[in-house]
Amino acid sequence: MKSFPRCLRFPLTGLLLLVLSITPSACFTGQTYEAYYGRVIVPRDQSFRWIDGSLPQTFDPAFAAAPPDTDLVRAIFEGLTDYDPQTLAPIPAVAKHWESANDGRTWTFYLREDARWSNGEAVVAKDFVDSWRRTMRIGDLAPHTDLLSNIVGSAAVSVPEVPARNGAARAARANSENRKIDVAARFGAEAIDEHVLRVRLQVPDLNFPGLVAHPVFRPIKVAPENSLKRIDATGLVSNGAFALTRQDDNRVLLQRAENYWAKSEVALERVEFIGANNAEAALAAYRAGEVDAVTNSPFEPLALKLLAPYRDFRRETYGALTYYSFNLSHEPFDDVRVREALAIAIDRDRLAQDEMGGATEPAKKFLPELKKESAKVVVSKTESLELDAERARELLAEAGYPEGRGFPVVRLLINRNEQQRLIANSIAAMWRSILNIETEISIKGWDEYEAAITAGDYDVVRRGMVMQTTDELTNIRALFQQDSRPVALPTNSQAATNGSGGVSKEKAEPAKAPPLESEADALKELRAIPLYFASSHALIKPYVTGFDSNLLDAPSLRRVRMETNWTAPKNANSGR
Repeated sequence: MKSFPRCLRFPLTGLLLLVLSITPSACFTGQTYEAYYGRVIVPRDQSFRWIDGSLPQTFDPAFAAAPPDTDLVRAIFEGLTDYDPQTLAPIPAVAKHWESANDGRTWTFYLREDARWSNGEAVVAKDFVDSWRRTMRIGDLAPHTDLLSNIVGSAAVSVPEVPARNGAARAARANSENRKIDVAARFGAEAIDEHVLRVRLQVPDLNFPGLVAHPVFRPIKVAPENSLKRIDATGLVSNGAFALTRQDDNRVLLQRAENYWAKSEVALERVEFIGANNAEAALAAYRAGEVDAVTNSPFEPLALKLLAPYRDFRRETYGALTYYSFNLSHEPFDDVRVREALAIAIDRDRLAQDEMGGATEPAKKFLPELKKESAKVVVSKTESLELDAERARELLAEAGYPEGRGFPVVRLLINRNEQQRLIANSIAAMWRSILNIETEISIKGWDEYEAAITAGDYDVVRRGMVMQTTDELTNIRALFQQDSRPVALPTNSQAATNGSGGVSKEKAEPAKAPPLESEADALKELRAIPLYFASSHALIKPYVTGFDSNLLDAPSLRRVRMETNWTAPKNANSGR
């Protein structure tokens, strides 16, 4: 799991230009309105111009890690399901409907017969099976291979590094490449026929149809001899609502796909991804009316405050969590009462407002709240972590540290970042004020920081995770898999004693903490402390409809429309 970087700096000169640009003296002549940022030039056709950060670097669903790559993949490839861009509930795509059995352990998807590749061939169930197997064979080079990990047989079996004692062992090694055995024969995704795909899971997942909407599950059409190579624009065959027409150093052009099964529902005829070197350049292009949307340009808090009053500026909670993780092998952090005391002694609202300048959302749970319309997404009903100083002191006393007496200095590890330093200092002050405990903040460069995590040289560590799906099981697993370090069992644990009740000789062998599979479990055990969610920001021209923001930062180009008859509302010049 990787921490999420949102460190693009907005230069001082850029801030000055921004301040000037939103004063009356810097307004453009022509189609400008006080309510909107910059020029509003109503389009004459269905062409959409989009600065989505930098230009996409890959067209391959297996290798797409984040926007703009994932946005491009969603446009040119279609999976079994897609997200409703407003509610993030799964909606039909290549699969027209689906059903589950075994309490969500087995899922059957029924593919539409009119789904076509851009070369005219039918999209069939085997295309999905082959594409998913390919992603698993690519392994760690594919950034989201772990999203397939709940499928039966998704992991290759490693051959142990031991001398061969018999012919079978020698044969196993001889038939393996890179010391691994292909488990495709027992892979849990199976093409029953051309239009029926059955998937068997290791652990039941009621949200699996939502998970397979992720770009990594989208199929590709590639020759077997090239199956592990990253696909490029040359001869690209796709099955999405749009098809690639041109790529150069400055832009990527798409056009509406002729063979797409729902072509009549797609309004846009042309999509142009335009590169911008920095946030200032993106703002300038938008202000001049040269582009219709700007996303993935994270500005500093001052810039956000200046943009916030405009009606075409959007802010949405983004599913990127910053949290503090405990080292459960260190006392007293193996005591859930201590962990809860530290968790509820933090004022998250103050952190978000004061230290983060209002640019983030307080995280009082591990997963952000979905919109109420998301009825098809199953989520746990969990309580939130509110500031409760009195209860925190009670818990610490119950754990044997009344008024913080005897509590060791907390060793808090963070990566070198000014914002994270301010947050750490603020939290340390809260713990000192409420619990009377001290904190030693260790700030390290990235390589040293990762090495310290690997060595377990910390009590509490700052971590981050970007959520790839609304699937609760997948998110909780991803959140805690990096922290499932060996945990020493107490000597009176049943697992650490032999049959006669005495302490076993193997009791010193560490045991991994059991996996967590729901947010309710995570809030009960509190192996980590959620702090805040990031926010995504966008500028969208008022004549653009259907470009919906959501916590996955995953808009659907299929629903976007340019209102060529747009007129400004009567109050467009009466303030913001």
